Amino acid sequence: MYRTLFSIGGVNVDSYYVIWAIALCLMMYWTRRRCVSSYGISFDDASDVLLWTIFGVFIGATLGGYLDNWSRYTDSPRSMLYIWQSGVSSGPGFIGGGLAGLYKLKKLSLSVNCFADAAAAPCSFMLFVGRWGCFLNGCCSGVATTSMWGVSFPQKPLVKVFPSQLFESFAALFIGLLLVLLERMLHRTPDRVSRGAILWPNFLILYGAYRFAFDFIRAGDRIIGLRVGQYTGLVAIFVGAAWLAFSIVRNRRNGKIACGGARDAA
Repeated sequence: MYRTLFSIGGVNVDSYYVIWAIALCLMMYWTRRRCVSSYGISFDDASDVLLWTIFGVFIGATLGGYLDNWSRYTDSPRSMLYIWQSGVSSGPGFIGGGLAGLYKLKKLSLSVNCFADAAAAPCSFMLFVGRWGCFLNGCCSGVATTSMWGVSFPQKPLVKVFPSQLFESFAALFIGLLLVLLERMLHRTPDRVSRGAILWPNFLILYGAYRFAFDFIRAGDRIIGLRVGQYTGLVAIFVGAAWLAFSIVRNRRNGKIACGGARDAA
């Protein structure tokens, strides 16, 4: 595909990093805007939480990259020192970002539910855009296939594989559109959101489901028959379902809780 977009002074600018950087920036901008305009969280507080979240995402995604390619490091443990070659994994990235964001939200006495629902649709569209970087780079591809869905990458031009990057991209787009529609149908107000998130739990359930399903046709190392993304997908489904059930119960109660106040429903 197009691993290198262009070169500057002999330095290659890779499509993977450019597209994922654009996806992350769009997610941060849109999430912060939603926090301020719809969820009662201040610009500065939203920015602080997002910075912590992104830091956690990079840590989690990098560690996940090691697990995703563990056979490479058992063969050559020294290669673990080359962090820029480790790759990244979105599932562990969400876990790392979630833990870091949760810590900062608690420190600032902000509503976890409000921030989570503000980030749900932006995260879906981030994955939709970012996975195109994976496709152009040829990473995160599927297993070999002879079906009509098969594509060839320059790294292995004679082998056709499932374009799992595109499957995941369009799945994320569907989830994002569904969440936007759901938000409009429910007419959620900040006080109702603060009592229990709805969008983020649904995002976790749907994201976990497509990761678990699509990783069966994705190439790479497996641990007891499953990829790391499938284990994190199962965790996401469980957490999302429990969170959604808790939110439905809490939303039936009366009373108001401010998204930017000291009380937090989560």
